[in-house]
Amino acid sequence: MPPPARRKTQSTMKHILLATHGTPGARKAEALACQWAKTYGAKVTVLSIINEAWGDMTCDDWLNTSATRNYFVSYVAREIAKEIDAVWARVRKDFDGVEINFLSRGGKLEDVLAEVAEEVGPDVAVMGAWQKNQAPGFRDRFENKRLHPQMPCPLVVAP
Repeated sequence: MPPPARRKTQSTMKHILLATHGTPGARKAEALACQWAKTYGAKVTVLSIINEAWGDMTCDDWLNTSATRNYFVSYVAREIAKEIDAVWARVRKDFDGVEINFLSRGGKLEDVLAEVAEEVGPDVAVMGAWQKNQAPGFRDRFENKRLHPQMPCPLVVAP
C-alpha cells in the first residue's frame, strides 16, 4: 500500500531579517536563518550594524590636526568595511541558492535593528545569543530591555 499523500502547506515565513557581524554567536544565528530560508523558501536580508561608538575611537593627544583625525577616521571606516565585506562574502557562499540582500547601517544597535525590521517588513528577525566569551574587538551587545519593546516582528535568539 502506498504511503498517504502529503498535503502541501503554505509557507508563512517568506522573509527573514538576520543580524550578524560574523562572531561565533552570530554564526549560530546565520546557520538557523539559512536552515529556515532553505526549508521555507524565504528570502533573507542580512544586516550588519556599525555601532555609533566607533566614532569615539579617535584617541586624543596625537590627533592634534584635522588632517590627522580625518585620516584616522577614514582608516577605521575602511577597516570596518573590509570586515563587513568578509562576513558578507562568507554568508553569500553559505546561503547559496537563497535570495539574499545586504544592508549596513550605523547607530545604536537596538534602534537600528528595530528600524530596519520596520523598513523591510520581515516575518521574523534572527540574532545570536549572548556569549560568555566575547569575540575580540566586539564589546557592544544588544540591550534586551531596549530592543524587545521596539521590535515590530517576532525576534528569535539562536541558541
